[in-house]
Amino acid sequence: MANLTEYELSRVYGQGWNAAKKLLFEGNLEIDASDAARLNPHSAVQEAERWSEGFKQALQSQARPLNTPGGSRWRPTIRN
Repeated sequence: MANLTEYELSRVYGQGWNAAKKLLFEGNLEIDASDAARLNPHSAVQEAERWSEGFKQALQSQARPLNTPGGSRWRPTIRN
């Protein structure tokens, strides 16, 4: 089993974070630990733990998903 670099682990963490925020954005507000385990695409322990950490912290975060309906944080919805 190869040890991943901190950069690679940060990318795995980000994948978990993005997966949780996507579910929240889609309106899935009833997410629990079994959902996180089922959605985790990693089988290696190091990656699975880092992905789960990102997923759980995203659920606890007050930050909204970047993909807001009709725009984004950087480009708001244009109204006519």
